[in-house]
Amino acid sequence: MFPLAIVLGLGLWWQDAQAGRYGIVLSLGGGAIALWHLGLFTGVILEPIQPCTATGPSCTDDSQVVIGVPIPLLSMIAFALIFAFSAASLKDPQT
Repeated sequence: MFPLAIVLGLGLWWQDAQAGRYGIVLSLGGGAIALWHLGLFTGVILEPIQPCTATGPSCTDDSQVVIGVPIPLLSMIAFALIFAFSAASLKDPQT
């Protein structure tokens, strides 16, 4: 998500009418990662067996929920909105 802010921000700064192309590509990649993370959270995708570390957060516990909504779902929604707005920005305006 962080590269999107830089790339789309520079596109606005330079008034690049085609900057939405980069938003589409980056949002598809981010959405795929968010979908994988959501699969881990819901248990659809099983994590491979790994040794436990006491210092890192788990991808499946309750710390990944904000106001009852899982963070991976929130990020997937954000990437979908970025995709939609980037695609809409590429359409020619009716004159």
